[in-house]
Amino acid sequence: MGFSLSDTVVAEGTEMRLEYKHHLEGNFCIAGEGEVVDLQTGTVHLLRPGSLYALDSNDAHIIRATRGDLRVVCVFNPPLVGDEVHRADGSYGPAHDEAAP
Repeated sequence: MGFSLSDTVVAEGTEMRLEYKHHLEGNFCIAGEGEVVDLQTGTVHLLRPGSLYALDSNDAHIIRATRGDLRVVCVFNPPLVGDEVHRADGSYGPAHDEAAP
């Protein structure tokens, strides 16, 4: 269908550094409160139920849960296919990508 859909939960008091170098993503917060930090600009965007944000330039970012577990529904294009790996630098990509650290 050209996209994949993921239900992501970030536990209260934790954060994740992420960068989808091969995917664009749209995100919809359905529970909890938190923030997403654009690592290029340092801009912080608050998240709460009903918040929608897009990472349309393969943006490196931090997502953190500040009040309750943060639950975000994420749409990826192209779709995640299951062989991507989470790298030490926060990026995701194909397991066979030779450029992976």
